[in-house]
Amino acid sequence: MSQKITTGLGTFSKEKFDALITVRSEALRAVRKALIDENYTEVSTSSLVNIAGSCENPYASFKLNYYGRDAHLSQSAQLQLEALVIRLKRAVFTVNNSFREEHYDDPESAGRRLSEFTLIEPECPFVRMAPDACLDQIIATEERLIKAVIRSILSGAERECALLGGRIHYLTSLLEKPFIRISYDEALKILNRTEGSYHFGDDLGIKEERVLLKHVADIPLFVTHYPTAIKFFNMKRTPDERRVYSVDLLTPRLGETAGGAVREEDGEKITRYFLESRIATYVREYGDDPLVPFAEYLRLFKDEKPVVRGGFGIGFERMIGFLTNSNDILETVAYRAMQPS
Repeated sequence: MSQKITTGLGTFSKEKFDALITVRSEALRAVRKALIDENYTEVSTSSLVNIAGSCENPYASFKLNYYGRDAHLSQSAQLQLEALVIRLKRAVFTVNNSFREEHYDDPESAGRRLSEFTLIEPECPFVRMAPDACLDQIIATEERLIKAVIRSILSGAERECALLGGRIHYLTSLLEKPFIRISYDEALKILNRTEGSYHFGDDLGIKEERVLLKHVADIPLFVTHYPTAIKFFNMKRTPDERRVYSVDLLTPRLGETAGGAVREEDGEKITRYFLESRIATYVREYGDDPLVPFAEYLRLFKDEKPVVRGGFGIGFERMIGFLTNSNDILETVAYRAMQPS
């Protein structure tokens, strides 16, 4: 009889728990090697930040007392990495924990959310490149990185991956196929042919992502050029300002696994976009001046010459779910000391 091991996540087969540790280790090693091979330098960033570290959703930020001042647990190291790229003109990445007040049992996204997860974030400068070319490079880097991880798993942890439910033949087949790329507008057309009525500006949730993945036979799918209104304020906008040079990577079965974009380099535009953003609205709701917590970031564009840059973030646990064909994010976590009440 298989031995059992009990953690904050529940009770599991010890053999499968051991296999998960191996798969996570092999995947993370492959990520680091692939990025270093592409001339990225790993850096450490802070998990204790002001509200500027809540790059995704300030309303899902974990707030805490920092020696009498308000602080937050970082949702993303993006602004810290951007500062390094702008000042040093070099490619950097971090492997850090991201904290978001989004419970696992979210009824809209059951099995996909964690309050704390591992986030891999590369950021790099682009020299004399147009925004579309920058976006192409971000997409190409993401695809190379995912395929490097697949190769590493197949060569170093195939048995463990299969034990956890991974489809080895499927993963092997992806190495010979280009990932598919469509625009957000094309995605809406696909959805409107199959699911109902979608309009420009609608966000895409897991239901829509799974329809799109089914449409492309579960090949990983890049969706580009999302509407400006539903993305982070400093993303580079298209000439009509309706869309941004952004990309989400969808993988089966947990959907969006990585998100990236080209960043705006014009400081005056960034300040304007910021003051119109959801995060500025959040700060104002607390009676504060939104420019204060972002002062250091905005000063970069006065102190330094403009730098076109871009990057992406990979949710490591969702990537593990993709490798092991899991529909439950808790099956991808190595250890967890606390559960939401």
